[in-house]
Amino acid sequence: MWEIDYSNEAKFYFIDNGKHVFDLLVKISELAHMPEGIPPEGCTQETPGRYWWEVLRHIVIYRRLPAEKKLEILIVKPME
Repeated sequence: MWEIDYSNEAKFYFIDNGKHVFDLLVKISELAHMPEGIPPEGCTQETPGRYWWEVLRHIVIYRRLPAEKKLEILIVKPME
């Protein structure tokens, strides 16, 4: 299982948007249970260890740190 950390920017996005992004928060938390910490679809590796994930009309950019079994959610933005 992966540990998930959020940057301050990502935390504030969820705080500011509350119940409107609850489903997205649930989807992100599901990454913790994926063996490789990578969703089965909508995800592209930008650079080694850094991923761009299009999910629920949002872009989630996160870093995967396998040695620490940690995922760092860096940026969450709505797709327009």
